[in-house]
Amino acid sequence: MRLLLKGRFCPAPAAALGGVLLAALAALLPASARADYRQKAEEQTDYIQTHFYDAASRKYHDTYPLDPKALPWAFMWANGVQWRVLAAAAQGDPAKYRSLLDAFGQGIQDYWDPQGKPPGFNAYCSGPGGTDKYYDDNAWMALGFLEAYNATRDTQYLQRARATQAFVLSGWDEKLGGGVYWSLKHEGKNTCVSAPAAVAALRLARRVGADQAEQQAWAGRLIGWTNSHFQDTDGLYWDSENLDGKIEKTKWTYNTGLMIQADVLLSQTRGDRPALHEAERVADAAISTWQDRATGAFTNGANFNHLLCEGLIRLYEADHRISYLNAVRRHAAFSYRSLRDAANGGYWSDWNHGTHKPDERKFLLENASDARLFWLLTPYPDVDALTLQGVRAAGRGKDAAAEPLLRQAADSDTQAVEARYRLWRVLQRERKPAEARALGQEMDALAGDAVLRTRLEAVGWKPPVPDVRGLKGTP
Repeated sequence: MRLLLKGRFCPAPAAALGGVLLAALAALLPASARADYRQKAEEQTDYIQTHFYDAASRKYHDTYPLDPKALPWAFMWANGVQWRVLAAAAQGDPAKYRSLLDAFGQGIQDYWDPQGKPPGFNAYCSGPGGTDKYYDDNAWMALGFLEAYNATRDTQYLQRARATQAFVLSGWDEKLGGGVYWSLKHEGKNTCVSAPAAVAALRLARRVGADQAEQQAWAGRLIGWTNSHFQDTDGLYWDSENLDGKIEKTKWTYNTGLMIQADVLLSQTRGDRPALHEAERVADAAISTWQDRATGAFTNGANFNHLLCEGLIRLYEADHRISYLNAVRRHAAFSYRSLRDAANGGYWSDWNHGTHKPDERKFLLENASDARLFWLLTPYPDVDALTLQGVRAAGRGKDAAAEPLLRQAADSDTQAVEARYRLWRVLQRERKPAEARALGQEMDALAGDAVLRTRLEAVGWKPPVPDVRGLKGTP
């Protein structure tokens, strides 16, 4: 005979959700989540400056602690991500970060090869005439220079964006019908070059300058070629194609993330509604394919995932579908909880490691990627802020206003038990029993984790109590 459950929770009237309860709720939120996105971004940026940056050379080390057997300075992939971190930081707090951006802007010139034909960034600061140039390294820098220009309005950064983009586009030829090579070896063409090159072209096309029409035309060619060669039927993108036509069909999150951005920009630049709908189709496939429902984590490492997250945020800014922003917040919550070294600061590269050795190295690439993730989120409220806003609304008897705030909070972190409990109470008062019942079952499942059970009990959750009335032998 089926057992009925009663006494699962202890509902209280809305008036109980007053100022005292707000303070209590704030205290009960997990310590690992109390910092907002801005604080987390600054905390991580400052960690990088303390542990990876060399002020005398104005460059960054690749690891911390430094590997004495390795080259002393970071390679351009990591530099490109860190450059975009500083551009975002300088926009958010110019008094604190503008000088750091400008200093690195000078240090990074050691990687620039003015003798290249055309000039471009070497993968390492190996001097003029280097042959270790990668078109994707330069594409990241073109995007970063545009962001630095947006943050500072310093025209040198816009000029450097155009010069770097010129190198990237020089990698296009008509073999395979078009596309940009990955490196000067010209062995194959990759989504990870054509996609950011298309985004840079569309961003340049929105700037006043003689190259506006040219950049828009380049964007069309790059997007069309990438779609025809690398997009699978599910909307996601394969990785590369070598010159004999063999396609590497691995699907990485960042390739798809950049193409989402490209479609969003195409829709904004040309008023192209089908491009926006395509971005939504691809984004839905990306979330369904790559986000772990239990943890909120995206597949791949931080070095790729911050670019998928950016694509989802740009799409949210265009169409205001909250599911895209919530997906990024879920991943950010996981990252902060599972990748961060809570004792010493910084982020580990692989969350699958159960333990970390005291001398385990951290890498600039992953640490900068996590910093950038939180800078991307700084315009938006985090889970704790949404929860408290929802509690305040409910405390004023405004359950209709509280519900969407608490739904956002619950959907933005797989472990947001406080938001789920408060939402359950609102749903009870709004007489939505089916939704309340489903949420109750969700909390029962979360309570299988001892830490989450403690947090649930602290806000009022009670273990399920079987209702045995009507069973044989029951009075």
